[in-house]
Amino acid sequence: MLYFDEYGNRDNPTILLLHGAGALDTFCNQYCFSARYHLIVPHLYGAGKSADKVYDPDMMKRELLELIDSLHKEKIGVIGHSLGGQLAIMLVCERSSQFRFAVFLSAWVNPNPKTVKMYCSLAGMAAKMLHIKWLVRFQGKYWNYTKEQAEYMADYSRLITPQIYRSFFANTLDLRNAPTYLSVKVPMLAICGSGEVKDMKLSLDMLGKNTCCQTMILPRAGHDFPMRNSSQLNTVLNDFLLGK
Repeated sequence: MLYFDEYGNRDNPTILLLHGAGALDTFCNQYCFSARYHLIVPHLYGAGKSADKVYDPDMMKRELLELIDSLHKEKIGVIGHSLGGQLAIMLVCERSSQFRFAVFLSAWVNPNPKTVKMYCSLAGMAAKMLHIKWLVRFQGKYWNYTKEQAEYMADYSRLITPQIYRSFFANTLDLRNAPTYLSVKVPMLAICGSGEVKDMKLSLDMLGKNTCCQTMILPRAGHDFPMRNSSQLNTVLNDFLLGK
């Protein structure tokens, strides 16, 4: 059973919000869209009530598709950040007919083996840091989480093991292994921050090869722009969602 949080009226159009690795409330500053939309935030593996689960993208995709089917809605939208962006791409490649639109925020789809190896080698140290409650609370505050959201992240982060942390990077989506992406005919938008690494910008270019996918670079923004640059992002999202 995949746990999820809900915001807004179920009678409104539904948007699936797929958070970044280990950060359940990535979209804390987009929950305001619940005034017009029904928002669903699944607890992806490695976060929230699924914090103790090793990230397996294929299994995660199956659970998400089951959740989508349970909604009994003709079409929904999906917005994903980072790891959640990779999953959003996998979903539209698998079932494009079920999506009204898709937004990919900082979706890394051009994994460099050296970079993956580096992040995996840091898993032990990173997991130890995630077990320090005051440090995780401070991270939540920096991301503009509420006190309750930061406290919850500090609680569940203690369950993230080196194996779980490593799985976030070892299972990075390679868009070259998803040939159906180029034939997806869903309105799509891909964004990354101007301050992000070269591989992320290369990923943006790769996503833009589908003519249905608009791309843009958010100025003066890093990887955490949904939390740190929410006013810029929300304006872009609002314009994109109009009429969708």
